[in-house]
Amino acid sequence: MTKLKYFLFALPVVAAGGALWVGAGTKTAAAEPPAATITRTIIAPGHVEPYRDPVKLAFEAQGRIVAIDVDEGDRVRAGDPIAHLDDRMARARVASAQANLAAATARHALAVRGPRTEDVAAARADADAAQAAASHSATERTRSEALGKSGAISSSVVDGDDAAARVASAQASAAAARYQSLARGTRSEQIAESAAALDAAKADLDAAKVALDQTVLRAPNDGVILRRTAEVGQLVTLTTPMPVVTIADLGKLEVRTELDEADVARVTLGQAAYITADAFGDRHFPVKITRITHELGRRQVRDDDPRAKIDTRVLEVIATFDGTPNVELPLGLRTSVHF
Repeated sequence: MTKLKYFLFALPVVAAGGALWVGAGTKTAAAEPPAATITRTIIAPGHVEPYRDPVKLAFEAQGRIVAIDVDEGDRVRAGDPIAHLDDRMARARVASAQANLAAATARHALAVRGPRTEDVAAARADADAAQAAASHSATERTRSEALGKSGAISSSVVDGDDAAARVASAQASAAAARYQSLARGTRSEQIAESAAALDAAKADLDAAKVALDQTVLRAPNDGVILRRTAEVGQLVTLTTPMPVVTIADLGKLEVRTELDEADVARVTLGQAAYITADAFGDRHFPVKITRITHELGRRQVRDDDPRAKIDTRVLEVIATFDGTPNVELPLGLRTSVHF
């Protein structure tokens, strides 16, 4: 009886022990977490900048500024005038060059066309008249020589008629040469010389127009005036060029960020990301990585995190906005880029 009681008492214990062992095994198996992929977000400091760097515009010529057409914040189109220099001297040079070109053009046209028919006819008439005068003088000389031999006239008269005949002959030869020159037209060398003079006059006019155009400072592209650093009345010199304005194209913005050396392998071209800025709270602006530099350097972007290491080697990554932000983001705005 005693043994039986012991057995009956011990059985629940064994059963309970078995139940505890099975339960323990089941609990251990259920405690193991399922396999999962852990994604870590990289956050890097950056700042907003234009796709192309801002440009400081200055005059190519020297002079005194007489007008500035823009102010900070103004939007300009490519070719719009921004500032003007005193152009009185430049305009006078253009007018002089235009007059010289007109004269050179006329001389060249005259050389190409040659003499007019009336001029050739007049030259022929002069040659005929000179030849007739020479023939008359020759006849008079012959008569004088005959009379001189007979003693009818003095030798001085004979000498005078001889000299007059030689002069008339020379004049007839010159008139005939002039007629032949006009009849043959302008020489090719003279036409070439007039053409060269015409080209030189055109070049002088082009140079004068360039000098006049340099008195106007124009926008090289569409953009916004960021800074105005000159005023009307200031003297512009070429020894120390003075920027008048700074312009930037804000039509396409991007974010330049610095990625720690340890994270460079986790970023690729075309990768999607987004940026946040304190000025816009929790708002996310989607971006896409478009350029990755190929050289590590020192950190340039500073943030307010005291734990940030300033001596860490970083790689610059440039991200372009995916679409156009519907708010105006100022240049230099500090952002956080989330990869």
